[in-house]
Amino acid sequence: MERKTAGRRQGSVAGTKGDATASPANVKVTLHLTVGTAQRLGVESAMRRISQSAIAEEVLMAYLSRWQLPEVTKSDQLAEG
Repeated sequence: MERKTAGRRQGSVAGTKGDATASPANVKVTLHLTVGTAQRLGVESAMRRISQSAIAEEVLMAYLSRWQLPEVTKSDQLAEG
């Protein structure tokens, strides 16, 4: 079963709430998913009417919550810059 798209990225949902907006707190990454996972992500995104990025953020944050990042203090920022 092949799906054709006309002028849109496959899996994108236009005008959905929950879209990630560009800000310093967001970064763009590329993930290589299996076809089945990508299809399931697209279906979940369409059913919940939120972006695929929002779903990925939700799932990854839940999975990665066991790791704690070190706190960044002003003195650490001054030493780096």
